[in-house]
Amino acid sequence: MVDLIGGQLDFMFEPMYSAVPSVQAGRMRALAITSTNRSPMMPDVPTMAESGVPGFVMENWQGLIGPAGIPAHIVRQLNASVNKALADPTIKAQMLSQGNEIGGGTPQQFEALVRSETAKWAEVVRHNKIVVQ
Repeated sequence: MVDLIGGQLDFMFEPMYSAVPSVQAGRMRALAITSTNRSPMMPDVPTMAESGVPGFVMENWQGLIGPAGIPAHIVRQLNASVNKALADPTIKAQMLSQGNEIGGGTPQQFEALVRSETAKWAEVVRHNKIVVQ
């Protein structure tokens, strides 16, 4: 962000929670949101699709991942605890204030998301012949 604000970069992708303060202070200008929908934190900023780049969706997500073989009852207990925390009004408000959307769900839904994102970005790497240097 220092390089963008200083004029060494023309644009960058930045998570909402770290971009909003600089946008609100007038040091940066938000051009588009990479999620499917506009953000409540910056409702006037269009999505990439609205900006003429259909199909460009890049969302930031987090989740809990553990070693293979965790007993099913532990997974269920952790999942229930996380979903309960995400429903707590104080936690929800804090997360929303940082530009996060509230997720939650089942372990199976999270596994499907991880598999989908892995396949999506593997195709981007393959198609663009991206290699580690």
